[in-house]
Amino acid sequence: MIPQTVDVAILGSGFAGSLTALILDRIGLSVVLLERRSHPRFAIGESSTPAADFVLADLVQKYGLDSLKPLTAYGTWRTRLPQLVCGLKRGFSYFKHSTGQPFDLVPQHRHELMVAASSTDDDSDTHWLRSDVDTFICEQVQSAGIPYVDRVEVWPSQTSTGWTLDGQRSEASFKCRARFVIDATGAMGVLPKALNIANRSQDCLTHSRAIFGHFRHVIPWRDILGPKACDDHPFACDNGALHHILDCGWMWQLRFDNGVTSAGFCLDTSRSPIPCDNSPQSDWDHLLDLHPTIARQFADARCIAPETGITRTARLQRRWDRLAGRTWALLPHTAGFIDPLHSTGIAHTLIGVERLTHILESHWEQADLADQLETYAQSLSRELNLIDRLVQGCYSSMPHFDLFVPCSMLYFASAIAWEQRRASPARLRPDFLCADDSRINAVVTTSLENLQIALSDLHDTAQEPAAVTAKFQDAIRTAIAPFDVAGLCRPEAQNLYQHTAAPRHS
Repeated sequence: MIPQTVDVAILGSGFAGSLTALILDRIGLSVVLLERRSHPRFAIGESSTPAADFVLADLVQKYGLDSLKPLTAYGTWRTRLPQLVCGLKRGFSYFKHSTGQPFDLVPQHRHELMVAASSTDDDSDTHWLRSDVDTFICEQVQSAGIPYVDRVEVWPSQTSTGWTLDGQRSEASFKCRARFVIDATGAMGVLPKALNIANRSQDCLTHSRAIFGHFRHVIPWRDILGPKACDDHPFACDNGALHHILDCGWMWQLRFDNGVTSAGFCLDTSRSPIPCDNSPQSDWDHLLDLHPTIARQFADARCIAPETGITRTARLQRRWDRLAGRTWALLPHTAGFIDPLHSTGIAHTLIGVERLTHILESHWEQADLADQLETYAQSLSRELNLIDRLVQGCYSSMPHFDLFVPCSMLYFASAIAWEQRRASPARLRPDFLCADDSRINAVVTTSLENLQIALSDLHDTAQEPAAVTAKFQDAIRTAIAPFDVAGLCRPEAQNLYQHTAAPRHS
Protein backbone atom coordinates (compact mmCIF):
# COMPACT_ATOMS: atom_id res chain seq x y z
CA MET A 1 0.00 0.00 0.00
CA ILE A 2 1.23 3.49 -0.85
CA PRO A 3 1.06 5.87 2.12
CA GLN A 4 -0.68 9.19 1.59
CA THR A 5 2.14 11.26 3.12
CA VAL A 6 5.81 10.51 3.82
CA ASP A 7 8.93 12.40 4.71
CA VAL A 8 10.93 11.00 1.77
CA ALA A 9 9.92 9.30 -1.46
CA ILE A 10 12.66 7.39 -3.27
CA LEU A 11 12.28 6.71 -6.98
CA GLY A 12 14.11 3.57 -8.12
CA SER A 13 14.83 0.38 -6.17
CA GLY A 14 18.26 -0.59 -7.44
CA PHE A 15 20.85 -1.15 -4.72
CA ALA A 16 21.27 2.61 -4.24
CA GLY A 17 17.59 3.45 -3.78
CA SER A 18 16.97 0.42 -1.57
CA LEU A 19 20.02 1.10 0.62
CA THR A 20 18.97 4.74 1.00
CA ALA A 21 15.50 3.63 2.09
CA LEU A 22 16.97 1.30 4.73
CA ILE A 23 19.19 4.06 6.15
CA LEU A 24 16.51 6.74 6.23
CA ASP A 25 14.16 4.34 7.97
CA ARG A 26 16.85 3.67 10.60
CA ILE A 27 17.22 7.40 11.33
CA GLY A 28 13.48 7.78 11.85
CA LEU A 29 12.18 9.28 8.62
CA SER A 30 9.09 7.84 6.96
CA VAL A 31 9.91 6.50 3.51
CA VAL A 32 8.24 5.04 0.45
CA LEU A 33 10.24 3.25 -2.25
CA LEU A 34 8.73 3.33 -5.74
CA GLU A 35 9.88 1.21 -8.68
CA ARG A 36 8.82 1.33 -12.33
CA ARG A 37 9.79 -2.30 -13.04
CA SER A 38 10.24 -5.31 -10.76
CA HIS A 39 12.98 -7.59 -9.43
CA PRO A 40 14.94 -9.57 -10.47
CA ARG A 41 16.14 -7.65 -13.51
CA PHE A 42 19.25 -7.46 -15.66
CA ALA A 43 21.66 -4.62 -14.96
CA ILE A 44 25.33 -3.86 -15.47
CA GLY A 45 27.60 -1.73 -13.30
CA GLU A 46 28.90 -4.80 -11.51
CA SER A 47 32.47 -4.28 -10.31
CA SER A 48 33.22 -3.14 -6.76
CA THR A 49 36.47 -1.60 -5.53
CA PRO A 50 38.18 -1.09 -2.15
CA ALA A 51 36.46 2.31 -1.92
CA ALA A 52 33.05 0.70 -2.35
CA ASP A 53 33.79 -1.87 0.32
CA PHE A 54 35.08 0.76 2.76
CA VAL A 55 31.91 2.83 2.49
CA LEU A 56 29.48 -0.10 2.56
CA ALA A 57 31.21 -1.49 5.67
CA ASP A 58 30.92 1.89 7.41
CA LEU A 59 27.23 2.20 6.53
CA VAL A 60 26.56 -1.33 7.76
CA GLN A 61 28.27 -0.58 11.08
CA LYS A 62 26.76 2.87 11.60
CA TYR A 63 23.16 1.88 10.88
CA GLY A 64 23.17 -1.73 12.06
CA LEU A 65 22.52 -3.19 8.61
CA ASP A 66 23.93 -6.57 9.58
CA SER A 67 22.28 -8.45 6.72
CA LEU A 68 24.43 -6.47 4.24
CA LYS A 69 27.77 -6.96 5.99
CA PRO A 70 28.73 -10.10 4.02
CA LEU A 71 28.67 -8.04 0.80
CA THR A 72 31.77 -6.12 1.85
CA ALA A 73 34.31 -8.85 0.95
CA TYR A 74 34.46 -11.93 -1.24
CA GLY A 75 35.18 -14.33 1.63
CA THR A 76 32.21 -13.35 3.78
CA TRP A 77 29.92 -13.14 0.77
CA ARG A 78 30.71 -16.70 -0.33
CA THR A 79 30.42 -18.05 3.22
CA ARG A 80 27.31 -16.27 4.44
CA LEU A 81 25.32 -15.48 1.29
CA PRO A 82 26.14 -18.35 -1.08
CA GLN A 83 22.73 -18.01 -2.71
CA LEU A 84 23.73 -14.61 -4.17
CA VAL A 85 25.98 -14.88 -7.19
CA CYS A 86 29.20 -12.86 -7.15
CA GLY A 87 32.66 -13.02 -8.67
CA LEU A 88 36.18 -12.70 -7.31
CA LYS A 89 37.89 -9.38 -8.02
CA ARG A 90 41.52 -9.38 -6.93
CA GLY A 91 42.32 -6.26 -8.95
CA PHE A 92 42.59 -4.81 -12.44
CA SER A 93 44.26 -6.45 -15.44
CA TYR A 94 44.89 -4.91 -18.87
CA PHE A 95 46.11 -6.37 -22.16
CA LYS A 96 46.84 -4.32 -25.29
CA HIS A 97 45.65 -5.46 -28.71
CA SER A 98 46.35 -4.00 -32.14
CA THR A 99 43.57 -3.97 -34.69
CA GLY A 100 43.64 -7.01 -36.97
CA GLN A 101 46.58 -8.62 -35.14
CA PRO A 102 46.83 -11.47 -32.62
CA PHE A 103 47.73 -10.45 -29.08
CA ASP A 104 51.51 -10.20 -28.78
CA LEU A 105 53.39 -11.00 -25.57
CA VAL A 106 56.44 -8.74 -25.46
CA PRO A 107 59.32 -8.46 -22.96
CA GLN A 108 58.88 -6.68 -19.63
CA HIS A 109 55.07 -6.97 -19.91
CA ARG A 110 54.91 -3.90 -22.13
CA HIS A 111 51.52 -5.04 -23.46
CA GLU A 112 50.22 -5.89 -19.99
CA LEU A 113 49.31 -4.06 -16.78
CA MET A 114 48.11 -5.64 -13.55
CA VAL A 115 47.25 -3.78 -10.36
CA ALA A 116 46.30 -5.94 -7.38
CA ALA A 117 43.80 -4.45 -4.94
CA SER A 118 44.01 -7.15 -2.27
CA SER A 119 46.44 -9.76 -1.02
CA THR A 120 44.03 -12.69 -0.49
CA ASP A 121 40.83 -14.00 -2.02
CA ASP A 122 38.90 -13.66 1.23
CA ASP A 123 39.68 -9.95 1.51
CA SER A 124 39.01 -9.27 -2.15
CA ASP A 125 36.48 -7.06 -3.82
CA THR A 126 33.64 -8.61 -5.78
CA HIS A 127 31.72 -8.51 -9.00
CA TRP A 128 28.04 -8.07 -8.20
CA LEU A 129 25.49 -10.02 -10.22
CA ARG A 130 23.16 -7.07 -10.04
CA SER A 131 19.96 -9.03 -10.58
CA ASP A 132 20.78 -10.94 -7.36
CA VAL A 133 22.19 -8.07 -5.30
CA ASP A 134 19.52 -5.51 -6.18
CA THR A 135 16.79 -8.04 -5.41
CA PHE A 136 18.40 -8.98 -2.08
CA ILE A 137 18.71 -5.40 -0.82
CA CYS A 138 15.19 -4.58 -1.96
CA GLU A 139 13.97 -7.62 -0.01
CA GLN A 140 15.63 -6.15 3.11
CA VAL A 141 13.54 -3.01 2.55
CA GLN A 142 10.37 -5.07 2.53
CA SER A 143 11.46 -7.11 5.56
CA ALA A 144 11.97 -3.84 7.45
CA GLY A 145 8.32 -2.93 6.80
CA ILE A 146 9.18 0.02 4.56
CA PRO A 147 6.43 0.64 2.00
CA TYR A 148 7.61 -0.59 -1.40
CA VAL A 149 5.59 -0.55 -4.60
CA ASP A 150 6.84 -1.89 -7.92
CA ARG A 151 5.46 -1.77 -11.47
CA VAL A 152 4.32 1.78 -10.87
CA GLU A 153 4.51 4.88 -13.08
CA VAL A 154 5.07 8.10 -11.15
CA TRP A 155 4.70 11.72 -12.23
CA PRO A 156 6.21 14.02 -9.58
CA SER A 157 5.30 17.68 -9.31
CA GLN A 158 6.86 20.19 -6.95
CA THR A 159 4.71 22.14 -4.47
CA SER A 160 5.42 24.92 -1.98
CA THR A 161 5.86 22.35 0.81
CA GLY A 162 7.44 19.44 -1.06
CA TRP A 163 6.11 17.11 -3.73
CA THR A 164 2.95 15.52 -5.02
CA LEU A 165 3.49 12.14 -6.66
CA ASP A 166 0.70 11.12 -8.99
CA GLY A 167 1.00 7.54 -10.12
CA GLN A 168 -0.54 4.57 -11.84
CA ARG A 169 -0.19 0.88 -10.94
CA SER A 170 -2.07 -1.56 -13.15
CA GLU A 171 -5.43 0.18 -13.53
CA ALA A 172 -5.37 1.91 -10.16
CA SER A 173 -4.22 5.50 -9.72
CA PHE A 174 -2.80 6.99 -6.53
CA LYS A 175 -1.53 10.22 -5.01
CA CYS A 176 1.25 10.50 -2.47
CA ARG A 177 2.75 13.58 -0.86
CA ALA A 178 6.40 13.75 0.17
CA ARG A 179 8.41 16.48 1.81
CA PHE A 180 11.56 15.33 -0.01
CA VAL A 181 12.23 13.22 -3.12
CA ILE A 182 15.40 11.29 -3.99
CA ASP A 183 15.94 10.19 -7.58
CA ALA A 184 17.70 6.82 -7.88
CA THR A 185 16.37 6.08 -11.38
CA GLY A 186 19.72 6.39 -13.13
CA ALA A 187 19.50 7.07 -16.85
CA MET A 188 15.72 7.58 -16.66
CA GLY A 189 16.28 10.85 -14.78
CA VAL A 190 12.69 11.23 -13.58
CA LEU A 191 13.24 14.33 -11.45
CA PRO A 192 15.49 16.23 -13.90
CA LYS A 193 12.86 15.75 -16.58
CA ALA A 194 10.02 16.78 -14.24
CA LEU A 195 11.96 19.92 -13.26
CA ASN A 196 13.07 20.69 -16.84
CA ILE A 197 16.72 20.73 -15.78
CA ALA A 198 19.16 21.40 -18.59
CA ASN A 199 21.07 18.40 -19.93
CA ARG A 200 24.83 19.03 -19.85
CA SER A 201 26.00 15.85 -21.54
CA GLN A 202 27.65 17.93 -24.24
CA ASP A 203 30.08 19.25 -21.63
CA CYS A 204 31.57 15.80 -21.01
CA LEU A 205 35.01 15.28 -22.52
CA THR A 206 34.55 11.52 -22.85
CA HIS A 207 32.47 10.37 -25.82
CA SER A 208 31.94 6.61 -25.77
CA ARG A 209 29.33 4.00 -26.52
CA ALA A 210 28.89 0.43 -25.31
CA ILE A 211 27.76 -2.99 -26.54
CA PHE A 212 27.44 -5.82 -24.01
CA GLY A 213 25.77 -8.91 -22.59
CA HIS A 214 26.18 -11.83 -20.21
CA PHE A 215 27.75 -14.94 -21.73
CA ARG A 216 28.44 -18.56 -20.98
CA HIS A 217 31.43 -20.57 -22.25
CA VAL A 218 33.88 -17.67 -22.53
CA ILE A 219 37.37 -19.20 -22.48
CA PRO A 220 39.49 -17.69 -19.66
CA TRP A 221 42.18 -15.31 -20.86
CA ARG A 222 44.77 -17.22 -18.83
CA ASP A 223 44.01 -20.32 -20.91
CA ILE A 224 44.60 -18.31 -24.07
CA LEU A 225 47.92 -16.91 -22.80
CA GLY A 226 49.14 -20.20 -21.37
CA PRO A 227 50.37 -20.73 -17.78
CA LYS A 228 54.00 -19.85 -18.55
CA ALA A 229 53.02 -16.35 -19.64
CA CYS A 230 51.18 -15.84 -16.34
CA ASP A 231 53.81 -17.18 -13.93
CA ASP A 232 54.78 -13.79 -12.50
CA HIS A 233 51.33 -12.17 -12.52
CA PRO A 234 50.39 -10.87 -9.05
CA PHE A 235 47.01 -12.65 -9.30
CA ALA A 236 45.14 -14.80 -11.80
CA CYS A 237 44.29 -12.28 -14.51
CA ASP A 238 40.71 -13.55 -14.92
CA ASN A 239 40.04 -13.09 -11.18
CA GLY A 240 39.66 -9.36 -11.57
CA ALA A 241 38.26 -6.68 -13.81
CA LEU A 242 39.91 -7.79 -17.04
CA HIS A 243 40.36 -5.10 -19.67
CA HIS A 244 41.34 -5.66 -23.28
CA ILE A 245 42.73 -2.31 -24.47
CA LEU A 246 42.06 -1.69 -28.17
CA ASP A 247 42.98 1.04 -30.60
CA CYS A 248 39.33 2.16 -30.64
CA GLY A 249 38.37 1.59 -27.00
CA TRP A 250 38.37 -1.33 -24.59
CA MET A 251 36.55 -4.49 -23.56
CA TRP A 252 35.59 -5.59 -20.05
CA GLN A 253 35.30 -9.16 -18.81
CA LEU A 254 33.95 -9.87 -15.31
CA ARG A 255 33.61 -13.52 -14.30
CA PHE A 256 30.96 -14.70 -11.87
CA ASP A 257 31.18 -17.88 -9.83
CA ASN A 258 28.22 -19.45 -11.66
CA GLY A 259 30.13 -19.63 -14.96
CA VAL A 260 28.61 -16.46 -16.44
CA THR A 261 30.87 -13.71 -17.78
CA SER A 262 29.77 -10.10 -18.12
CA ALA A 263 31.48 -8.77 -21.23
CA GLY A 264 31.21 -5.62 -23.25
CA PHE A 265 33.02 -3.19 -25.51
CA CYS A 266 33.23 0.52 -24.71
CA LEU A 267 34.26 2.39 -27.83
CA ASP A 268 35.43 5.90 -28.58
CA THR A 269 32.78 7.18 -30.98
CA SER A 270 35.36 9.21 -32.92
CA ARG A 271 37.16 5.96 -33.82
CA SER A 272 34.21 3.58 -33.76
CA PRO A 273 30.95 5.41 -34.54
CA ILE A 274 27.62 3.76 -33.87
CA PRO A 275 26.84 1.80 -37.05
CA CYS A 276 23.56 2.87 -38.60
CA ASP A 277 23.11 -0.14 -40.86
CA ASN A 278 23.80 -3.25 -38.80
CA SER A 279 22.43 -4.97 -35.72
CA PRO A 280 24.08 -5.12 -32.28
CA GLN A 281 24.97 -8.75 -32.95
CA SER A 282 26.63 -7.84 -36.26
CA ASP A 283 28.46 -4.98 -34.54
CA TRP A 284 29.69 -7.40 -31.87
CA ASP A 285 30.82 -9.97 -34.43
CA HIS A 286 32.69 -7.31 -36.38
CA LEU A 287 34.57 -6.21 -33.25
CA LEU A 288 35.60 -9.80 -32.56
CA ASP A 289 36.76 -10.18 -36.17
CA LEU A 290 39.03 -7.16 -35.68
CA HIS A 291 40.62 -8.74 -32.59
CA PRO A 292 41.36 -12.38 -33.36
CA THR A 293 42.74 -13.44 -29.98
CA ILE A 294 39.65 -12.13 -28.17
CA ALA A 295 37.57 -13.92 -30.80
CA ARG A 296 39.18 -17.19 -29.66
CA GLN A 297 37.76 -16.57 -26.20
CA PHE A 298 34.27 -16.26 -27.64
CA ALA A 299 34.45 -19.10 -30.17
CA ASP A 300 31.80 -21.12 -28.29
CA ALA A 301 30.29 -18.35 -26.18
CA ARG A 302 26.55 -17.84 -25.97
CA CYS A 303 24.77 -14.66 -24.86
CA ILE A 304 22.26 -15.54 -22.11
CA ALA A 305 21.19 -12.08 -20.89
CA PRO A 306 19.49 -9.76 -21.33
CA GLU A 307 16.58 -11.61 -22.90
CA THR A 308 16.71 -9.34 -25.93
CA GLY A 309 20.31 -10.41 -26.65
CA ILE A 310 23.43 -8.31 -27.05
CA THR A 311 22.62 -4.70 -26.20
CA ARG A 312 24.03 -1.56 -27.78
CA THR A 313 23.81 1.93 -26.32
CA ALA A 314 23.93 5.42 -27.72
CA ARG A 315 26.44 7.78 -26.11
CA LEU A 316 27.04 6.71 -22.49
CA GLN A 317 27.82 10.11 -21.00
CA ARG A 318 25.14 12.13 -19.26
CA ARG A 319 25.13 15.14 -16.90
CA TRP A 320 22.41 17.37 -15.46
CA ASP A 321 22.89 21.06 -14.76
CA ARG A 322 21.39 20.92 -11.24
CA LEU A 323 21.91 17.96 -8.93
CA ALA A 324 19.98 18.94 -5.77
CA GLY A 325 17.51 21.48 -4.49
CA ARG A 326 15.72 22.46 -1.30
CA THR A 327 13.41 19.41 -1.36
CA TRP A 328 15.13 17.00 -3.72
CA ALA A 329 18.42 15.34 -4.65
CA LEU A 330 19.83 13.07 -7.32
CA LEU A 331 21.96 10.10 -6.36
CA PRO A 332 25.24 9.90 -8.32
CA HIS A 333 24.14 7.49 -11.05
CA THR A 334 21.20 9.77 -11.82
CA ALA A 335 23.25 12.95 -11.53
CA GLY A 336 25.61 11.80 -14.25
CA PHE A 337 27.62 8.98 -15.72
CA ILE A 338 30.90 8.93 -17.60
CA ASP A 339 32.14 5.43 -18.47
CA PRO A 340 32.81 2.12 -16.65
CA LEU A 341 36.55 2.15 -17.42
CA HIS A 342 37.78 2.58 -13.84
CA SER A 343 34.94 0.69 -12.08
CA THR A 344 33.89 3.92 -10.36
CA GLY A 345 30.10 3.35 -10.46
CA ILE A 346 29.40 1.33 -7.30
CA ALA A 347 31.87 3.25 -5.14
CA HIS A 348 30.67 6.66 -6.34
CA THR A 349 27.06 5.69 -5.75
CA LEU A 350 27.73 4.43 -2.21
CA ILE A 351 29.67 7.59 -1.34
CA GLY A 352 26.71 9.63 -2.60
CA VAL A 353 24.28 7.58 -0.52
CA GLU A 354 26.45 8.04 2.56
CA ARG A 355 26.83 11.79 2.04
CA LEU A 356 23.15 12.46 1.32
CA THR A 357 21.77 10.34 4.15
CA HIS A 358 24.19 11.98 6.59
CA ILE A 359 22.91 15.39 5.52
CA LEU A 360 19.29 14.35 5.99
CA GLU A 361 20.07 12.78 9.35
CA SER A 362 21.98 15.80 10.66
CA HIS A 363 20.11 18.71 9.06
CA TRP A 364 16.49 17.58 8.54
CA GLU A 365 14.11 20.45 9.34
CA GLN A 366 17.04 22.77 10.02
CA ALA A 367 17.58 26.11 8.34
CA ASP A 368 20.88 25.06 6.76
CA LEU A 369 19.50 21.99 4.95
CA ALA A 370 19.42 23.77 1.58
CA ASP A 371 23.04 24.90 2.01
CA GLN A 372 24.11 21.36 2.88
CA LEU A 373 22.36 20.03 -0.22
CA GLU A 374 24.16 22.59 -2.35
CA THR A 375 27.46 21.35 -0.88
CA TYR A 376 26.37 17.81 -1.77
CA ALA A 377 25.70 18.91 -5.36
CA GLN A 378 29.07 20.66 -5.61
CA SER A 379 30.88 17.51 -4.47
CA LEU A 380 29.02 15.41 -7.03
CA SER A 381 29.91 17.86 -9.77
CA ARG A 382 33.61 17.90 -8.83
CA GLU A 383 33.68 14.11 -8.76
CA LEU A 384 32.04 13.73 -12.16
CA ASN A 385 34.42 16.30 -13.62
CA LEU A 386 37.46 14.44 -12.30
CA ILE A 387 36.22 11.03 -13.46
CA ASP A 388 35.55 12.51 -16.90
CA ARG A 389 39.09 13.88 -17.22
CA LEU A 390 40.72 10.68 -15.96
CA VAL A 391 38.70 8.53 -18.35
CA GLN A 392 39.14 10.74 -21.38
CA GLY A 393 42.90 10.82 -20.83
CA CYS A 394 42.93 7.04 -20.94
CA TYR A 395 40.80 6.91 -24.09
CA SER A 396 43.14 9.36 -25.82
CA SER A 397 46.12 7.16 -24.98
CA MET A 398 44.63 3.73 -25.78
CA PRO A 399 46.34 3.37 -29.18
CA HIS A 400 49.68 3.83 -27.37
CA PHE A 401 49.87 1.47 -24.39
CA ASP A 402 53.13 3.04 -23.16
CA LEU A 403 51.08 6.23 -22.66
CA PHE A 404 47.94 4.47 -21.43
CA VAL A 405 49.75 2.83 -18.50
CA PRO A 406 50.93 6.10 -16.89
CA CYS A 407 47.58 7.73 -17.69
CA SER A 408 45.81 4.97 -15.77
CA MET A 409 48.15 5.61 -12.85
CA LEU A 410 46.50 9.00 -12.37
CA TYR A 411 43.34 7.10 -11.47
CA PHE A 412 45.09 4.57 -9.23
CA ALA A 413 47.03 7.29 -7.40
CA SER A 414 43.80 9.23 -6.77
CA ALA A 415 41.93 6.11 -5.66
CA ILE A 416 44.69 4.97 -3.31
CA ALA A 417 45.02 8.48 -1.84
CA TRP A 418 41.27 8.41 -1.13
CA GLU A 419 41.54 4.98 0.49
CA GLN A 420 44.44 6.08 2.69
CA ARG A 421 42.58 9.14 3.93
CA ARG A 422 39.44 7.13 4.52
CA ALA A 423 41.34 4.46 6.47
CA SER A 424 43.34 6.96 8.55
CA PRO A 425 42.65 7.31 12.29
CA ALA A 426 40.91 10.60 11.52
CA ARG A 427 38.49 8.69 9.24
CA LEU A 428 38.42 11.57 6.77
CA ARG A 429 35.58 11.88 4.26
CA PRO A 430 37.13 13.48 1.15
CA ASP A 431 35.34 13.74 -2.17
CA PHE A 432 35.53 10.53 -4.18
CA LEU A 433 39.02 10.17 -5.70
CA CYS A 434 39.98 13.27 -3.67
CA ALA A 435 38.24 15.46 -6.22
CA ASP A 436 38.32 18.29 -3.66
CA ASP A 437 42.14 18.16 -3.45
CA SER A 438 43.61 21.04 -5.46
CA ARG A 439 46.99 19.27 -5.77
CA ILE A 440 45.46 16.19 -7.38
CA ASN A 441 43.37 18.30 -9.74
CA ALA A 442 46.44 20.29 -10.74
CA VAL A 443 48.39 17.09 -11.39
CA VAL A 444 45.60 15.73 -13.59
CA THR A 445 45.33 18.99 -15.54
CA THR A 446 49.07 19.22 -16.17
CA SER A 447 49.33 15.52 -17.04
CA LEU A 448 46.56 15.71 -19.61
CA GLU A 449 48.24 18.72 -21.18
CA ASN A 450 51.49 16.73 -21.33
CA LEU A 451 49.59 13.82 -22.87
CA GLN A 452 48.44 15.99 -25.76
CA ILE A 453 52.03 17.09 -26.31
CA ALA A 454 53.21 13.46 -26.26
CA LEU A 455 50.51 12.39 -28.73
CA SER A 456 51.51 15.23 -31.03
CA ASP A 457 55.18 14.31 -30.73
CA LEU A 458 54.41 10.69 -31.65
CA HIS A 459 53.04 11.94 -34.96
CA ASP A 460 56.23 13.90 -35.58
CA THR A 461 58.56 11.64 -37.57
CA ALA A 462 61.54 13.56 -36.22
CA GLN A 463 60.75 12.38 -32.69
CA GLU A 464 61.93 9.04 -31.33
CA PRO A 465 58.77 7.22 -29.98
CA ALA A 466 60.61 5.58 -27.09
CA ALA A 467 61.96 8.93 -25.95
CA VAL A 468 58.51 10.52 -26.14
CA THR A 469 56.86 7.83 -24.03
CA ALA A 470 59.74 7.73 -21.54
CA LYS A 471 59.47 11.49 -21.03
CA PHE A 472 55.72 11.25 -20.39
CA GLN A 473 56.15 8.32 -18.01
CA ASP A 474 58.79 10.23 -16.04
CA ALA A 475 56.52 13.27 -15.86
CA ILE A 476 53.62 11.23 -14.45
CA ARG A 477 55.87 9.47 -11.93
CA THR A 478 57.18 12.82 -10.68
CA ALA A 479 53.72 14.42 -10.62
CA ILE A 480 52.03 11.73 -8.52
CA ALA A 481 54.99 11.20 -6.17
CA PRO A 482 53.66 13.48 -3.36
CA PHE A 483 50.57 11.32 -2.87
CA ASP A 484 51.68 7.97 -4.32
CA VAL A 485 52.01 5.55 -1.42
CA ALA A 486 51.97 2.41 -3.57
CA GLY A 487 55.09 2.92 -5.68
CA LEU A 488 53.25 3.33 -8.96
CA CYS A 489 55.13 3.99 -12.22
CA ARG A 490 58.25 2.21 -10.99
CA PRO A 491 60.18 0.86 -14.03
CA GLU A 492 61.36 -2.15 -12.03
CA ALA A 493 57.72 -3.19 -11.43
CA GLN A 494 57.41 -3.96 -15.17
CA ASN A 495 53.68 -3.10 -15.10
CA LEU A 496 52.91 -5.70 -12.39
CA TYR A 497 51.80 -4.25 -9.04
CA GLN A 498 51.14 -6.20 -5.86
CA HIS A 499 48.59 -5.31 -3.16
CA THR A 500 47.92 -1.55 -3.32
CA ALA A 501 44.74 -0.96 -1.32
CA ALA A 502 44.70 0.58 2.17
CA PRO A 503 44.11 -1.87 5.03
CA ARG A 504 40.48 -2.63 5.75
CA HIS A 505 39.10 -1.32 9.01
CA SER A 506 36.44 -2.96 11.12
